[in-house]
Amino acid sequence: MQLLVLLFLTLSLLGAEAYNALPPVPWRYSTGTFKFSLRRPPTIYLQESAAEARDTDGLTLIPPSVREFAETFAGDLKDRFHVDVRVECVAFERGRAGPGIYLGIDEGPGKYTYESGIETSEGYTISVAEDSELMLAREVGGVHPGDRRDEVIELKAGRAVDSPAYPTRGFLLDAGRKWYSADFLKDLCTYASFFKFSEFHYHASDNYPLNRGRNSTWQNIYSQFSLIPDNVALHPLVARHNESHSRAEFESIQRHCASRGITIIPEIEAPGHALAITKWKPELALTNKKDLLNLTHPDTIPTVKAIWSEFLPWFQTKEVHIGADEYDSDLADVYIHFVNTMSEFIFTTAGKKVRIWGTHEPSNTSVISRAITTQHWQYGQSDPVQLERDGYEIINSEDWWGYTGLKNDHTPILPAPYPQYFNEARVLNFGGVNGWQWEPSLYNPFNTTAEWQIPIESKRNKGAIMATWNDNGPDATTQLEAYYCIRDGIPVVGARSWSGHRGPEIDVGTLEISKSILTNNAPGQNLDRRLGGGYNLGDLLFDWPTGTLGVRLATKSKGMNYTMQITYTSPFTLSSAHDAVSLTLTPDSTLIFTADGFEYPLRSVAESAFDPSHPGRIWSNDTASTHIPVSLPPIATITIQTDRIGGSRVWQNGTFLGRFEVFIFGGRNTLFSWSQMAFVAPVEQVRGGVHRVRIWEGLVG
Repeated sequence: MQLLVLLFLTLSLLGAEAYNALPPVPWRYSTGTFKFSLRRPPTIYLQESAAEARDTDGLTLIPPSVREFAETFAGDLKDRFHVDVRVECVAFERGRAGPGIYLGIDEGPGKYTYESGIETSEGYTISVAEDSELMLAREVGGVHPGDRRDEVIELKAGRAVDSPAYPTRGFLLDAGRKWYSADFLKDLCTYASFFKFSEFHYHASDNYPLNRGRNSTWQNIYSQFSLIPDNVALHPLVARHNESHSRAEFESIQRHCASRGITIIPEIEAPGHALAITKWKPELALTNKKDLLNLTHPDTIPTVKAIWSEFLPWFQTKEVHIGADEYDSDLADVYIHFVNTMSEFIFTTAGKKVRIWGTHEPSNTSVISRAITTQHWQYGQSDPVQLERDGYEIINSEDWWGYTGLKNDHTPILPAPYPQYFNEARVLNFGGVNGWQWEPSLYNPFNTTAEWQIPIESKRNKGAIMATWNDNGPDATTQLEAYYCIRDGIPVVGARSWSGHRGPEIDVGTLEISKSILTNNAPGQNLDRRLGGGYNLGDLLFDWPTGTLGVRLATKSKGMNYTMQITYTSPFTLSSAHDAVSLTLTPDSTLIFTADGFEYPLRSVAESAFDPSHPGRIWSNDTASTHIPVSLPPIATITIQTDRIGGSRVWQNGTFLGRFEVFIFGGRNTLFSWSQMAFVAPVEQVRGGVHRVRIWEGLVG
């Protein structure tokens, strides 16, 4: 795998004891420190003989060279500290060129292994001397400093030898039921790489569940295929071309993620969750379940093969995912035939291995090929212990610890295990056992005895992938809301996936301060939409006092936890093209946020109507809230406050007016609710009758 490895850069002024790296690093400290001034930043000295080496052990087919990794690192230092850091090739055997950061390849065999004992190219040795820093790795993959830490000013001298416990350390994003831009996906890869992730499971096609929402006609249920085929004959797959990526765009996303040590694992879902296909070819659907393919129809498998034939050349990875999730268990034999046929076809056509979701398909006559990796997600669908014993490779995506359902869980479908914000407590207290930290060999949270988990030494357990789902549809969240739902979960899952059973574990006592420091300083991206450097609660971040029509500002937007005050004298628009969010006062005096093509008017709700057990949710039977659009006066000063749980709420002269929200269709159409929408503050362009815009950090006033 090409990820990563750590260049542990920590600022002593912040206090090395005050927080810990995520993932933790097995440091052995010695005396002395390595210091340098930002006025004279260090040079990155690259081992000349290793500069063009590339790691071929990982899953990516486009591995960057050591030189490219070094340039990425130099770019991150510039992003973080606003200094230019040179990369210079030197012959290590002729001695060091002087104080600086040295990157090279350690030729010692067998030094770095996964927890299973299998050798890995992701291991590294880092040594901090009093006058320089030397980083050596067994292979190219270990060179990448994918986990660049805070200020590079003073480092304690010491040494660490480290390698990941598992090769698969991944995150999934459901892009089949929500549009995500290329820029957002790249930034998310950049962010996850900082916490030593190795894979991005890109769920490229799906549909809104047919047993939820507006089901009067199945042809109108939301479905999407988020890749635009070059073959025009396949264009009917794509309902909205403006919400899909071209080959060139997807190639750009893959290359960016690979440059950060993350391989994209694409998933095209079939034979279930296949409404994008059955809308195009209704004759291929099962009669009673229109989003399931009829695998006995003679054109079904040829159609799926044609789709994969189009996209296999796009995918720069040695493994792909064919879905195979939640199919009719009464049709087990045809299901197993389909899975095995597609696995053989994809391997024969492109030399790629196949992954599927664990799905309950009982059969006495056929068996799924052991060449296929099973991604376990729920007990009752698959038994990971038995799969491992039977010789299958497995991946841990057990929904109890690893799933997030964006905006709302599945209430009233019990046990409703999918929190709207990643549940870190289930990682830190696996199976409800206080202090038992999850790691990828722990699958079963219901029976926590050893025989119900996977042996630590198993060579078939590949690791873990956390999953973020858009079960509530494309309008239930903005792109950045999805990020905020998993922002704090990624460091925790990354730490436990990297360290595994052999440790070190997360220091729970310093976890909150560690997350705060590291998430706020991850370089190369700005998913938090910070307006500048560090700031404190109540800081005035932005003050625009001019009402000139069409003014364009350098500032784009402000992310979560802000107070924005707008004084207007006529209809206006605040917009940010980058975030695709605008705030508009319409002719009927309704305040509207527009995000990702969906409009959200300000609606009247009661401040006391929220359900504390379901953050941001107001049940549809609440009589205190009308949820009708609010009319505003033609001239006024309004205040908008936004946080991820309260959403974006509006006051005028101290009087609460309401919030921006979305209607959520309940599980199996039995219980409905309204949920908050939390928007960034868009201030890239100001048009119309705005007299003044001011933004403070936090919920002020």
